[in-house]
Amino acid sequence: MKTEQRVMLGVDVESDWGSGSRSGIETVLPRLLALFHECAVRATFFVVGELAAAFREQVDPGGPHEVGSHGLTHALLDRLDWDGVMREVVGSKERLESAGYEVRGFRAPFLRSPPWLATIVRDAGYGYDASEGSVYPDPRVFFSRSRRPRRQDGLLRLGVSTLRDRITPASLTYLRLYHPLGLRLFSPSAHFFSCHLHELLEARGGWQRLPSPLRRLHGRKSGQAAFRILETLLRRPGLRFVSCREFLDEAL
Repeated sequence: MKTEQRVMLGVDVESDWGSGSRSGIETVLPRLLALFHECAVRATFFVVGELAAAFREQVDPGGPHEVGSHGLTHALLDRLDWDGVMREVVGSKERLESAGYEVRGFRAPFLRSPPWLATIVRDAGYGYDASEGSVYPDPRVFFSRSRRPRRQDGLLRLGVSTLRDRITPASLTYLRLYHPLGLRLFSPSAHFFSCHLHELLEARGGWQRLPSPLRRLHGRKSGQAAFRILETLLRRPGLRFVSCREFLDEAL
């Protein structure tokens, strides 16, 4: 009998890419929550601390989904000094917990962080860090053995899963870019999958101000097309999407 593949589902919650708009939270999130309920999916929402109040209007702390931190302001942590990273890591946790959420996980914006981030995350009281890896295809991870969750220096570390090519991150971004082959490339060994609310937006809003190459990439199969791709994956037989907390509690 084939074993069910359990995959952590992480949803990054931030302002719409290229603008300060919150259309993703206001218009996409309710529909996404309905899809998750219909597909019996539980996710971890990595929320920017400044958006805690707006997110709280849509997602009750007592619900089935986990909430983690995505920084206080979505600043690039590798551009900050120690004190700046402390403000992002500690401040976001305080903001989200004041909204009623139990916050165990952290995920750095764009997965960019200084090498000492784990120390700050651990000392701030988080249980795991989901910041390892790259948002871009990276040949260096082809032979990596550290992509599975592991404990290091008192903190659980989660590495990025890849598609079947073993270099491309398992995310909605690349399922969209590689469409119609993207879904075929989803790996039977993947343990983590991520997406962003703004990928599911129909309106392009502020991203018209982005450089042309980024604008074209971001727009490929976004909006309704992205929703269809995501729904197809969530309904795939043999896959069960769970929160990071649930996965880690059962696996470790």
